[in-house]
Amino acid sequence: MDHSAPSASLRASLPLPLMAAIAALPPLAVDLYLPAFPQIADDFATSISVIQNSLSIFLVGFGCGMLLFGPYADRYGRRPLALFGLAGFGLASLVLVLSKDPGWFLLFRLIQGFLGSAATVTIPAMIRDTHGKDTAKGMSTVTMIMLVAPLIAPLIGSWILAVAPWQGLFVFVAFYALTLMLLTWRFLPETRPAILVPTQQSPLRNYQIIFSNHRIYWDLLTYILLALAFFVYLTSVSFIYISWFGVSETRFGYLFACSAAALIIANYTNRQLVSRVGSRRMLQRALVGGAGFTLLLLVLMVLGGGLWLTVLDFFFIVGCLGIAWVNADSLVIMEFPQQAGSATAVIGTLRFGFGALAGPLLAVTYTGTPMPVAILMVLCLAGAGAIQLLRARHHA
Repeated sequence: MDHSAPSASLRASLPLPLMAAIAALPPLAVDLYLPAFPQIADDFATSISVIQNSLSIFLVGFGCGMLLFGPYADRYGRRPLALFGLAGFGLASLVLVLSKDPGWFLLFRLIQGFLGSAATVTIPAMIRDTHGKDTAKGMSTVTMIMLVAPLIAPLIGSWILAVAPWQGLFVFVAFYALTLMLLTWRFLPETRPAILVPTQQSPLRNYQIIFSNHRIYWDLLTYILLALAFFVYLTSVSFIYISWFGVSETRFGYLFACSAAALIIANYTNRQLVSRVGSRRMLQRALVGGAGFTLLLLVLMVLGGGLWLTVLDFFFIVGCLGIAWVNADSLVIMEFPQQAGSATAVIGTLRFGFGALAGPLLAVTYTGTPMPVAILMVLCLAGAGAIQLLRARHHA
């Protein structure tokens, strides 16, 4: 009997909505407090650029945690690590409420991201365990549900801020995580195969195999620039809408939801077209569109474009980024049928690690206007497009 083969009964019992809720921890922890950036900065008597760095700090902790906890999911099982991560994330969220200065706030955000990664890194592994050759279908289902989090998180955040100070946001996040912990204890089964293949038992060897494959470097570099562009947008969007255009925190939630909806539409569009067009061509087309819309953003900033044109442009930019990075991700993972888990950890770490540079870059280039945001996003998309052009010539 092959103990590593997917179990139909286990697959049927897998609670995909619960797993999507766990996978939603990072976007929830990031997007929920975006409307509170100005309030937190005022409370700590510091600049908004310092609070923007708390997003980058969280991403650094999350990215480092993925590399560490990924192998532990194979050694100790998916379920124990998910419980540990949810408990740690919830407790770190409660401690954040007690922060009295920016230094402690940044430290606890680092810890929150680090511990939270222990839970979310188990989700792709559990889907692979139970879905086998249908892994992509399972991941699509989880992703579609998970994308609700960035859609509604700023709205929830703005509603909480209407009745409570910023600390209420992290009380909500703690309650969310600890509730998921109880649901995980009750409903989430262990899915780790009884017999693991040797590559799963030797993660360092897996990483060596991945980085020795030079074919993936073109797409990894592309993916890094796409992640940086997205996190530049994510880090600065509250400043642009609330501080620059002067919208209310509640209205910001609705405007941000317009851009977040683009990710759901992009995921659906890509799923419908990629089998006919191919991942490489979908990536290329999305890069062309993204470069064009970021150039339009720069023009809008130079000419003083209004709020609604900016919102519409961000909608298309985020949509193009969503299509581009999911295909860059797939092109890398397809190179490693035997090391897919380690490849996922590498991609996730690079995404959050380089995404964490957005805060410092915005702080260094801060001028009090959205112009640095537009310039950085143009450079990222133009760089990604140039890398793919070089790859095409190299393989011609």
